[in-house]
Amino acid sequence: MDQQYSWQYLIEKYSSNTISQDELEALLSMARSGQFDEAFTEALLQQWEAAKEEQRETGINWDEKFDALFSTSNEAEVIPVLPKNNRKWYAVAAAVALLLSAGVFYTLNHSKTQTAKTTETVAQKAATINIAPGNNGAVLTLADGSQVVLDSAGNGVLAMQGKTCVRNNNGTLLYDEGNAQSGDVQYNTLTTPKGKQFQLILADGTKVWLNAASSIRYPTVFTQHTRQVAITGEAYFEVAHGKRSTGAGSVAQPFIVQFNNAAGQSGQVQVLGTHFNINAYEDEAAVKTTLLEGKVKVAMNNQSVLLDPGQQASVNKQGSIKTLDHADTDAVMAWKNGFFSFNGTDMETMMRQIARWYDVEIEYAGAVPNRKFGGEIPRNSNAAQVLKIMEESEVRFKVSGKKITVLP
Repeated sequence: MDQQYSWQYLIEKYSSNTISQDELEALLSMARSGQFDEAFTEALLQQWEAAKEEQRETGINWDEKFDALFSTSNEAEVIPVLPKNNRKWYAVAAAVALLLSAGVFYTLNHSKTQTAKTTETVAQKAATINIAPGNNGAVLTLADGSQVVLDSAGNGVLAMQGKTCVRNNNGTLLYDEGNAQSGDVQYNTLTTPKGKQFQLILADGTKVWLNAASSIRYPTVFTQHTRQVAITGEAYFEVAHGKRSTGAGSVAQPFIVQFNNAAGQSGQVQVLGTHFNINAYEDEAAVKTTLLEGKVKVAMNNQSVLLDPGQQASVNKQGSIKTLDHADTDAVMAWKNGFFSFNGTDMETMMRQIARWYDVEIEYAGAVPNRKFGGEIPRNSNAAQVLKIMEESEVRFKVSGKKITVLP
């Protein structure tokens, strides 16, 4: 096989997520060629054994992930990046790459045949497309309505809100309540536009990560019976245990996150000290709360559910709550850890994520392609790289400025 790189070299680089663009193109080219040999299978076996060793050390249930990755509906067919006549080794490669967060991409496609497209593709125009990935940045709205653009704000004190000091520390917004009293409570709002994310540490020590196109409104100091904040979009919380002093000692101070579902109905998540993620984007079908540690109660209208770690509550437009016992927490937290993670994700859901992170407009030139995607892609990839990977699945795009058109 006349090639510049060996299977061993490329698969090791791929699984460690250190592969260059040229090396990735070489790997995809070799995979499409169907020129598989003993070196290929040996390289995959080595990665699989390393993966199994990681399972023993970390407790990750790879078999469960593998089953979820390849579970399809009756009418769906798996269309792999590698040829079907090598399905066995494709399965090993995809599972190893996915579980090592290496960025493998494949589709679950309802169509058994594909029509050749003559439209100029993103892959052909990649050199002319320059849509950078998102980065850290946000706008802080103070109690008096004035705003601070945090993208350009230096380290140090940004403002005093009553007796609470607001500081920027290397891209993290910090609140130091000092000797603030109940009369000093003011409200701030932190907003991330499309293409931005930011981290916040509230006055009680609670850590908050905001995804793109999200916001959180919160008091500058917590002096009430409860600690209440309100979010839009998506946020991950690591809630500090809170206590409020009283004349008789101290009492627990519950932490409450308020949200609206797609129909505008108000709900809340109630916690004491825990780690959880809330996805409450208005353009998603449901508000999803996923618990990683501790215990939370999700309430909407007259309903409520208690979640244990690993469970997820979904609140739909009608206000009904459903619980998923075994949520894919790795996929839920992928955005915070620097990845897009897809597991049977449909085209529209995936493109909404791309729109938020790259600050682009998505348009469909015809019917939405009937595709489902799985795998992981680093969020520091530029848009051309992401779209080029998707085009391996016979999806075509046209890019004009900040608009991405999905072609039929």
